[in-house]
Amino acid sequence: MAVHQLVEARERPDHGVGIVYINKKLELPGHLTLRAIIKRIRKLVAHADFPAPAAPRIVTRKGVTTVFDGAEAVDAHARWNKDQVDAWFDNRTPPKLRLVAANAELTRDRATLDARAASLVMGSRAKAGLQ
Repeated sequence: MAVHQLVEARERPDHGVGIVYINKKLELPGHLTLRAIIKRIRKLVAHADFPAPAAPRIVTRKGVTTVFDGAEAVDAHARWNKDQVDAWFDNRTPPKLRLVAANAELTRDRATLDARAASLVMGSRAKAGLQ
């Protein structure tokens, strides 16, 4: 690779993570073949809400172009958004459920704050004899 290509590569935005990063995070056995690793990651995407690759896989054979997305987009060259992958490993919770949980937590926190504020107001009124 020429020097100008290295400089250009450093200036490009982050292209995410690939199979090697995910394999390390999954701590899969070292004897697995690339095909077996891809198969496991496809199962995670299809059944465990693991994030799909950032871009679809486009295959052209005999003049016919096919676009694969979701689990079918996983191949040896697929790239994932690192933040989404890390979030999945940190929480093992799909993004949709994390949003629902966060909203429920906000609602609970608001209710707690409202109850505390009401008790403060009632407590200060009782002290002042204003009930």
